[in-house]
Amino acid sequence: MAPLLGRKPFPLAKPLPPGEPGERFVIPHTQEAFRTREEYEARLERYSERIWTCKSTGSSQLTHKEAWEEEQEVAELLKEEFPTWYEKLVLEIVHHNTVSLEKLVDAAWLEIMTKFAVGEECDFEVGKEKMLPVKVVKIHPLEKVDEEASEKKSDGACDSPSMVQLW
Repeated sequence: MAPLLGRKPFPLAKPLPPGEPGERFVIPHTQEAFRTREEYEARLERYSERIWTCKSTGSSQLTHKEAWEEEQEVAELLKEEFPTWYEKLVLEIVHHNTVSLEKLVDAAWLEIMTKFAVGEECDFEVGKEKMLPVKVVKIHPLEKVDEEASEKKSDGACDSPSMVQLW
């Protein structure tokens, strides 16, 4: 991802052909290469201005490098903190949806916190003190869905209105 200039993406310079003879001037954080020192310095000067916005967080008045690094951090954090088994679920909620962002976030949170997802890794309690690591492989919807099951749970407990097959 590239930082925003104003509210629009700012395109990176097109890569130079590999093996082309001559000196190259490279901007370290983007790996953009330029043939002339003038092009390179003009781009560096533009990148050092505090006019950039991080696309992921909305933080503004950053240099290009600061916005670039913030976007990389957010991308890494999402990879680490957002399990892949929620991707399909959340994408189905937001795809072609026109409600406000706040309502989308609430809907996604409700789904994630109250229902299991195929591929989700859980701890299955066997008896009072034994826990087994399990993975959800299939969800069997019940005939009747209890109204209370779809309400938000304050303690974050899951009482998914479905039977879950675990392995």
